[in-house]
Amino acid sequence: RALPHVLSVDASCEAVREAEGLAHGHPLCEAPMAIPLPSLARAEAPSICQSLVCRAFATASPAKKVDDPELAKMEEASSERAARLLDLGDDQEDRHDEKTALAWAVLRSAFGWRPRGQGIGKAIEAPAGNRAFDIADSVEAGLARESTTDFTTPLRKSGKLWRFRVLRSEDRLQSRLVTESGEFLLFSQISMEARRVSFFPYDPAKREERDLYDPTCPAFTMTFSEDRTQWTLVQERCQNCQMLPQHFSCAGRGKQQLAFIQHYRRQVGDGISNVMEVKIPGIYTDGQAMIWCPNLGRGDLAQSSGHGYETQRLITKMPVWNEEVESLVLDFKGRNIVSSAKNFQLALSQKPEHVLCQYGKLSNSNLALDFKFPISVVQAFGIALSTSFW
Repeated sequence: RALPHVLSVDASCEAVREAEGLAHGHPLCEAPMAIPLPSLARAEAPSICQSLVCRAFATASPAKKVDDPELAKMEEASSERAARLLDLGDDQEDRHDEKTALAWAVLRSAFGWRPRGQGIGKAIEAPAGNRAFDIADSVEAGLARESTTDFTTPLRKSGKLWRFRVLRSEDRLQSRLVTESGEFLLFSQISMEARRVSFFPYDPAKREERDLYDPTCPAFTMTFSEDRTQWTLVQERCQNCQMLPQHFSCAGRGKQQLAFIQHYRRQVGDGISNVMEVKIPGIYTDGQAMIWCPNLGRGDLAQSSGHGYETQRLITKMPVWNEEVESLVLDFKGRNIVSSAKNFQLALSQKPEHVLCQYGKLSNSNLALDFKFPISVVQAFGIALSTSFW
């Protein structure tokens, strides 16, 4: 039956099982699935349902040959009918790309790969403000940043630190990570009530990104303890579980952890220094970070030893007490840093003198954040923001 924006399909699952040779009664095909489609006439509904599902499996598995002549004939006829109804165009290359995208959309719908808050058998509703269409328009314009890979991949190896800056609001609850030249990367918002820092790939202050910014849908979150000494940075959509149904993912088991930060204080000379210890997932030989997902047998990052290949432990490079200025001092090479309790430098525990990350105050609202491999962009930004209450 055709509805204005959603077409509910359940009977077609049986046809899919027969076409693909799936076991009868497979749990992923038991529940009805909902496929968003334009309005269709009632007479066209059954055929387009069958066409879309058959084309989904056929396109997603292009190398698989159909041996049954009758099934092949039915699939060919239904494909032509679906192509005509959906007006996929005449160009063969464009039709192939669109068919592939449509195929995977149907498969995700069938297997329960849905946006947050939606389960198997529920209709997919358009987000408020038609955000999906805004994202599609932004993809064409080169503005959309729905993929978080660039923020979680460690920077390429370099002999020097890569330079960035953190622009902080007057109330110190909002921050923006930008490149040294001022290009926007990430926006953060601190919630004192929830004890959480939310990270977004869109800047709500920019008019062209305002419609893409969703305050309820951060890409990363960082929670902190009541005494503000323990901070845990996680990725909201786990790289390992993002294609799994909600009840199979690690969303309810801690999510994919990116960093654990522990704060404490230590006396140095006549002064007291803020100190931190950071644990991050290890790095494979190809330079990619290990996915710290509970479904892969990873426990809490905070409980890891910090030794071995699975995790890396970053420690604070301790400042020294200077009698002349009667203060703790650190050498921020190449940076004109203002004295602040938030200034710090981090190094690997195995090489305590080799600085991998440094954070220093340039002015009240402008802070320098420099780092390099094996630290990623969001890890460095999270570590820097954990000093917000120092």
